[in-house]
Amino acid sequence: MLGTLKQILTENWQWRHQIWDLAKFDLIKTYRGAALGKVWLFTKPAVYILVYWFTLSIGMRHASDVNGSPFLLWLASGVFPWFFMSDAINTGSDVYHRYSYLVNRLKFPISVISTFYILSLMIIFACTMAFTIVVCLLTGVHISRYILQLPLVMVIMFLFWVAWSIMLSPLGAVSKDFANLIKTLSMPFFWLSGILFQLDSLPPIGQHIMAFNPVAWCCEAVRDCFVYKEWIWSRPDELIPFLIVFLVVVLLALRNFKRLYKEVPDVL
Repeated sequence: MLGTLKQILTENWQWRHQIWDLAKFDLIKTYRGAALGKVWLFTKPAVYILVYWFTLSIGMRHASDVNGSPFLLWLASGVFPWFFMSDAINTGSDVYHRYSYLVNRLKFPISVISTFYILSLMIIFACTMAFTIVVCLLTGVHISRYILQLPLVMVIMFLFWVAWSIMLSPLGAVSKDFANLIKTLSMPFFWLSGILFQLDSLPPIGQHIMAFNPVAWCCEAVRDCFVYKEWIWSRPDELIPFLIVFLVVVLLALRNFKRLYKEVPDVL
């Protein structure tokens, strides 16, 4: 496995400039031909947040300030990360089909595909986080020192979901049924990961189980920066299970990549 890890790291380092260029090109291609261009980066998540806010706070009357912060900020700091992770779960788990023209290039390292795709998603996520900070400043919401850990949280999320993509993409390339299964599981991830409800409302056993949910940890880590105002390492009962899952994902990624990466060009 160490040899596979060295191979992946070496390929990503050697192609670091191309990774950035490919990530930017992927964004340009996504919004090419749209009159509003980059405005669409914010339109979709903003519309969803407003719909959730209206449903929960007005329709169901089940919304109030969280830890002294507006409910809308709590909602945005969970939904914005979810949009990043949703694409990472769905497309990131089957990224070789999306970029089959690169897979079939003889000298192109396929481990780089996961990296630049997740990076393109991270650029959008970084924009939404910057937008959230600006909105907080304009509306008078207090920005605490805990916002300083946001770059660290984003780096951790980037590394985790790259590993996730490398772990599952070879399986998705070999079996379309597996890729469809992962896409089917994305909706349960949304409803069961505390994006629309507070995890401390669950019974203790539920909170222990949810600690091993990477989607839940990522959303809570972003909320630590904006709403809960805690350092991500101040709750080891949540951080340690996430790190265990992270390690398992990395090991499975190395195993699956080593066993299947030579077969991927043939099946595509």
